[in-house]
Amino acid sequence: MCKKPLKKELSTLRITGGFLRGRKIVILKKTGVRYTSSKVREAIFNILGDVEGKKVLDLFAGSGSFTIEALSRGAASATSIEIDRDMAKMLEKNLLFLNLNTACHVLAMDVVHAVPFLAKKGFTYDIIFADPPYDKGYGEELMSLLTTNRLSHYGTIVVIEHSKREILGFSNLKGWYHVNAKGYGDTFITVLQSG
Repeated sequence: MCKKPLKKELSTLRITGGFLRGRKIVILKKTGVRYTSSKVREAIFNILGDVEGKKVLDLFAGSGSFTIEALSRGAASATSIEIDRDMAKMLEKNLLFLNLNTACHVLAMDVVHAVPFLAKKGFTYDIIFADPPYDKGYGEELMSLLTTNRLSHYGTIVVIEHSKREILGFSNLKGWYHVNAKGYGDTFITVLQSG
């Protein structure tokens, strides 16, 4: 007797700004997956200011809520990196449903491989957002990766979402300076800029 495949649990997230404000995207409810709250997403875009015409890279993209928010708010294009193939497919479906599929390229691969791949292709971005798993030390590793593989230009902003328990030591990174840091409950946002 064949077992029926387990039905994936779905939920939704609301877009908080731009021309798609109020629309919902479908997300997969998976064990161990943490989604950025609307409060934190709004706070990030308040820090970033106008994203009109910007090129965005979304690392550890998950549901792609940051990607979709950025495009809704006028970003010119986005690249989303998500290793989980189910989540990457759901992101592609959301992009298609919202008619954003031509503005975003989704890569279902590990960030460790995606960053050098994009750098070799000559891509650069105005805004790089990263929401790695909390308390794994990925923030510093990621900044080393972005320093070695230049996807940035003068003025590129990097936003890293991490746990308040993680102390990110970026003082030794050449070419980057600290712009902002804010906490929202267990979530902390660190903002760096290429100089």
